[in-house]
Amino acid sequence: MIILVTSLSFSNLILTPSLMTGVTAALNQQQIETLFGNIVIDPPANQTYLSQVSQIESQLDQIPELAGAAKHLNNRAFFEYKWQQNSSFLKKGQNGNWTVIGIDPEKESAVTTIHESIINGSYLAENDRDAILLGVEIAGGNQTSTLPYLTMGGVRAGDKIRLTYPNNIQHVYTVKGVFKAREGGANNLAYITHRDMVAVLDSSVPVDSANQILIRTKTGIDEKQMIAKLKTLDINGQIRGWEEYGRGVGEIVASFGTITSIIGAIGLIVAGVVMFIVIYINVTHRKRQIGILRAIGVNRGVVLLSYLLQALLYACLGIIFGGIILGYMIKPYFDSHPIDLPVGLVRLVVDQSSIVNAISWLLAASLLAGLIPVLNVTQESIIKAIWGD
Repeated sequence: MIILVTSLSFSNLILTPSLMTGVTAALNQQQIETLFGNIVIDPPANQTYLSQVSQIESQLDQIPELAGAAKHLNNRAFFEYKWQQNSSFLKKGQNGNWTVIGIDPEKESAVTTIHESIINGSYLAENDRDAILLGVEIAGGNQTSTLPYLTMGGVRAGDKIRLTYPNNIQHVYTVKGVFKAREGGANNLAYITHRDMVAVLDSSVPVDSANQILIRTKTGIDEKQMIAKLKTLDINGQIRGWEEYGRGVGEIVASFGTITSIIGAIGLIVAGVVMFIVIYINVTHRKRQIGILRAIGVNRGVVLLSYLLQALLYACLGIIFGGIILGYMIKPYFDSHPIDLPVGLVRLVVDQSSIVNAISWLLAASLLAGLIPVLNVTQESIIKAIWGD
């Protein structure tokens, strides 16, 4: 039972931070898959658009470590649904201001997972014209988490909406589909084809331009090394990693580390208290034996060392069996049955530092738990230890 309790305590010390790390990894992955890719190329600091985008795309296509690159041409627009029936231009639940992005649908599907998140209708096609793809928080309906009056009130595929751009150009689009991504920020975006976006922009904006290029690297590729490699291509733009754009979520993720530390500390205290109680009861029941050992001349230090070794043995066996439970039962279960949360599929992410910390702290707690009760007993007189109170 002592070993079982120690095993579960050890597993808990690793399980909690691993779950929190899994949530963090899921949040980060959703930002990569839906909003930023792994790397973002922005225009130079003094410019609004990237120029000669097709040339940049050709350069990126030659890099084998990249899974894809997608250009974005962003704009803001005033969206209206059932505008013909609105008695008031500001009727709630039928309109609002949102961001609309011009994309190449095929290249976009190699970088983001928006095409996999369609809940109504279908994804954009390359030859689509006057078609728009809406995030669920724009379209509204029963799958939105936003209050109804902050959406367009339930737009579905096949409906028509009117967009008014900052240059006062108005255009009517047919809703091709509605998507719901796990990353909440993506659900407040709308997508049209890059060609449709160019058509509504001022003539001063070149056709071969974009506000951003999102890049997706292949699995296992180091992003920092890839950024350094891209900078050698002499691309006229600013190249950054996705983390620089996800700072808002990054602050939330950082708070997870604090929560993990608090929960881990509580788990460690619980493990230490359990070890203390178990060893204290064990030592108390053997108080007479300890007294007899001291009466026949066994040194107090030897008795103390023997019980400390016993506590270490319990801890080591607990670590071994706890590691087996975690590695061969708990983690495989989470790998095959991840927790389906709104932020994504959460799996256990066990890192080496968590294991080292759990082992170190559990050994320290075991030593402390064994030292205090044994010191208490060995300081009693031999007669009192033998005969008790």
